[in-house]
Amino acid sequence: MRASTHVAYDRFVMILTTPAGTEWHVLDPSKRLSLRAGLPGAFVYDMAAHSLRNAKARGAPALERIPLAFASSWLVNSPASSKVLRRWALPPQFDVWIALIGSLEGPLSSPGEWAPVKALIGRLGDEPFLIEAVSKVLALLVPQVVPLMPEPARKFLLGDSAGSDPDTFVRIADWFVQAVRANAAELDESAASHEEVTLEGAQVLDRLLWFDSEGHRHFPGKV
Repeated sequence: MRASTHVAYDRFVMILTTPAGTEWHVLDPSKRLSLRAGLPGAFVYDMAAHSLRNAKARGAPALERIPLAFASSWLVNSPASSKVLRRWALPPQFDVWIALIGSLEGPLSSPGEWAPVKALIGRLGDEPFLIEAVSKVLALLVPQVVPLMPEPARKFLLGDSAGSDPDTFVRIADWFVQAVRANAAELDESAASHEEVTLEGAQVLDRLLWFDSEGHRHFPGKV
């Protein structure tokens, strides 16, 4: 069963329903985005995402963009070691990454369309940090589909029993896609007003998820 999503958006408040059915109240989204942009790693990560988006628009194929995303994922503390990244950058797993990007660029409008995604992620490894590491690469390459999925974000959306397997990845990504599609106008408006770096509407939702699940700890007394 799909989780419903409702957003009431104005200058001061944003309200969503998480996949677990709880309400998520975001107060002053613009301030949260600006505070996050002051973190050096987050700022450069956003610049890398924008550069990769431009490269894709100019016709750069996935096989050229994926290695750049591997390296850039470290800007937001990817747990993947250099050995894991090297494994991913070589056949046969590099071919899995190319197929994964292709699957995530599809319509993803029904549960069955997520099955290839889940299968491909399962072929990338069995490390306990796999979902977080994969999400921090994919959020650079397909930001309209995949948010960052560190443990705090997974628990924030799914509850304390949130897992770290491909099923969890698909559950969060499916919710994220629905939320972005349902509220594109409001999220795009927030992205357009963000001055520090260029964001898409989906990236606004992703950054707010990071902020309210764990990022606020960097800014005591400021929100």
